[in-house]
Amino acid sequence: MSNETIWEWLQKKGKIFKVISNPEQGSIEVLNEHGETLIRKTNLSRRQVENVEKNFLNSVAKKLNGHHDPPLRKPKDSFDPMVA
Repeated sequence: MSNETIWEWLQKKGKIFKVISNPEQGSIEVLNEHGETLIRKTNLSRRQVENVEKNFLNSVAKKLNGHHDPPLRKPKDSFDPMVA
């Protein structure tokens, strides 16, 4: 099973780049709107790829496939009407 995740990264002026990350293979590839490779990084450690996913891609891109993280939940109100 592939651990490849595809991200959609919206650029200025409406351009959309596709980012393909794969922690198993240690690779990250950025493609422009025409499918041309802009950047390809290989021989990365699993941890390096996961850090890019967590600290960069989760902030600026939308995950199109792969394992989706659970949505962030708002903290519950600490008010309890049963407690005086």
